Amino acid sequence: MPISPWLITFAEYLERASNILVLVPLGMAGWRWPHLPSALRLLACYLVFTEATLLAAALTEMYWPRWHLLVWQAFTITETLFFFRIYYLTLRVPLWRRFIVVAAPLFAAFALLDTFYLEGMHQVNAFTHVLQSALLIGLALLYFEQLLNELEVVRLEHDPLFLVSTAVVLYFSGTVLMYVFINHFLTAKDYASNQVVYTINSIVNLIQYSLFALAFWYADRKPQAPVHS
Repeated sequence: MPISPWLITFAEYLERASNILVLVPLGMAGWRWPHLPSALRLLACYLVFTEATLLAAALTEMYWPRWHLLVWQAFTITETLFFFRIYYLTLRVPLWRRFIVVAAPLFAAFALLDTFYLEGMHQVNAFTHVLQSALLIGLALLYFEQLLNELEVVRLEHDPLFLVSTAVVLYFSGTVLMYVFINHFLTAKDYASNQVVYTINSIVNLIQYSLFALAFWYADRKPQAPVHS
């Protein structure tokens, strides 16, 4: 895929920026920690885990490249379990909470099966990513339904979990197709195509981290009614 050199350079800087921007919601979480509910504290722990995984992945790619993708496969499982727990703490309908309790071990079992048998540990596991996206988008939509049924929030953009759920929907709907086709790009050894993939991931990461930062900012703040002229 022929791409201008300046665009490749831009993509590389964008990827670095998205990795650094995670420090913004982390800093916000640290500042607002006494005011954070359990779900948002868990989200902050997830962001710390994300940074630790980025470091582990970089070291693995440098010294043990054969096992590089295994780090991200373990991350996918743990990431999903983090969000399962966040939504378990957030959703109030008992049936939905029971679904999470059942879905968590089943997802982990399928992801391990995919890693060690179906697709293997040396390529991106597209099956696992598609299932992850479907489950987490579904939980986010259930939270939207909960908000509609309760009608307690005056301004949705000030509801922390609405912002988190919006980030979840945007991120996983924006990357699911990327993960379906990423093995094709990796196998082709096409650096330019790989950068396009990483650019897409970087853009949705920038949006996601920005929404997480806003979620921490609005935690425990009383929503204000919209002003009508």
